[in-house]
Amino acid sequence: MRVTDYYPVFYTENVEAEAKRFTEDLGFTVKHNPQLEYLDYVVLENENKRRIDLVCSHFPADSFKEGYLGMRVNVDNYDEGLSYFESQGYSLFGTAHETEASIHALLSKEDGSIIVLFHHK
Repeated sequence: MRVTDYYPVFYTENVEAEAKRFTEDLGFTVKHNPQLEYLDYVVLENENKRRIDLVCSHFPADSFKEGYLGMRVNVDNYDEGLSYFESQGYSLFGTAHETEASIHALLSKEDGSIIVLFHHK
């Protein structure tokens, strides 16, 4: 398994307003706006190709707070990536979600750290 990228994920109660702030005030553009079950999700990118993810969860049992949520980790093999992070003490929060273009999952650790594991097909 190879990690192809890391970048921060921020939790917000209003993805549209926060994306507007990043685009209008900070010069980012919307790179992706994937349609994900239970999540509003926006990937922003600046002129230097630096990315930031914004997410709002509609999971019935979530208890996330606004601000820094964790790191997104893009991997070239989802199963190997999941095994690696499970060996580091992370476990699935809910279930993995698969679309035509990706497989992604939220992983959490007892210390509160979170990883959004993402594999582009």
